[in-house]
Amino acid sequence: GVTTMQMDEGLDTGDMLEKVEITLDKKETGGSLFDKLAITGGSLILETLEKLENNTAVTTPQDDDKSTYAGKITKELGHIDFTKSAEEIERLIRGLNPWPSAYTHYNGKMLKIWDADVISDVSGIGSEENAVETDAACGTVCFVDKKRLIIKCGKDYLSVNEVQLEGKKRMKTDAFLLGCRVEKGTVLK
Repeated sequence: GVTTMQMDEGLDTGDMLEKVEITLDKKETGGSLFDKLAITGGSLILETLEKLENNTAVTTPQDDDKSTYAGKITKELGHIDFTKSAEEIERLIRGLNPWPSAYTHYNGKMLKIWDADVISDVSGIGSEENAVETDAACGTVCFVDKKRLIIKCGKDYLSVNEVQLEGKKRMKTDAFLLGCRVEKGTVLK
């Protein structure tokens, strides 16, 4: 959400004046949330200034036991660790979209993953001769066809929807697979 607060000597330690909570969409990204917060913050600052001018603002001390420090976001934070659950990785992808973005490496090149879905049950995906490889190591492309790319994670699977290979434009996975032959069994690093 967005909170307006009074400044004091510390970093984000002053009394709160007004706050608004935001509902996250299922596919909310860092970029879409930024836009929502900017619009909400603009309205909230006007409301707060009006209350300060009219002496109707109510201050609420912050509870230091409930606050946490948010570290600096770096590009390295986006490197995908496929030993983590598919749910954690999917959230990382959305949270770091558009910057710094979540990425892995394919054939020595950076491969950004812009959108993906979590798949828990892979039964019924593919054909008998091209079924999902369930015993694959984490980070392995365990299924690929003309439209889908599925990667094994520490828990569950990641179905990749949108990618960008280093030096190329961002594209849907089916378009990427038309121009780039990714083999089942390929390990992403």
